[in-house]
Amino acid sequence: MGILPSRLIPRLIGGEDDEEINQRPRFNPLSREEDTNNKYSTTGRPHTHDVNVDEAIIINVRENNNNNNNNIRHDRGRWIKHYSSFHRILLVGEGDFSFSASLAKAFGCRASNLIATSFNSQDFLMENYQSAMSNIFELSIRKSRIMYEIDATTMATHPSLRNIKFDRIIFNFPFAGFFKEMSRKTQIWFHRQLVSMFLENAKEMISEDGEIHISHKTNGFHREWKLEIVASWHGLTLIEAVNFNHLDYPGYNTKRGFGGDNNFDCYPSKTYKFGI
Repeated sequence: MGILPSRLIPRLIGGEDDEEINQRPRFNPLSREEDTNNKYSTTGRPHTHDVNVDEAIIINVRENNNNNNNNIRHDRGRWIKHYSSFHRILLVGEGDFSFSASLAKAFGCRASNLIATSFNSQDFLMENYQSAMSNIFELSIRKSRIMYEIDATTMATHPSLRNIKFDRIIFNFPFAGFFKEMSRKTQIWFHRQLVSMFLENAKEMISEDGEIHISHKTNGFHREWKLEIVASWHGLTLIEAVNFNHLDYPGYNTKRGFGGDNNFDCYPSKTYKFGI
């Protein structure tokens, strides 16, 4: 069918190098202290990770030999729908970063395992999305990482991402562009190519039990993309498809992309979960 349009050509820059990323510790739910030698520590001394009552189960274990009680804390993490603060999460194709900011707010101080990326530059986001910088600020103060000009179709080779394995990779409402002068069949081909190239890259980046999530409209033109078939080209299987409701993610705005600050109607849509 030919070469993909220029908007699908890789444009990759910046971010921390992979050595820096791999030094970032992942939170251990059974650890009560923070490593004082860890440069990512938010304090200069050990401290207790406080957990609310509704976030933890306290199990009292009585020692048989001395009748002393030890409190063992089994922390379930913080959840918002399908996503936990224990997951290492990569988000791609973010518009104004409102979805990733919604996750980060839900995770609170445990959002450092989240990497949010956009295909656009920071200047583009500032010019086109009124809320972009405030959402980026919300991510930053919670120690989430933000990366710009990350192409979802080549991300597996990016020097700052290629050596990381993610538990969840999320692409909400992928869209390759507007091709109104082309036939319906050709338009669908371009959109399916975007999804295919994303899945090919994401498959290389998920952990053994990791999942790739695509939220996608399920009516009319979008139904013809047939995501399950595209995923099968790469040896991926559908785990489940669940109804998507943007209200489950407070503050999320479904931006149209390619400039303009308008939202689009994402109803009806589903989140398709794929795995190896």
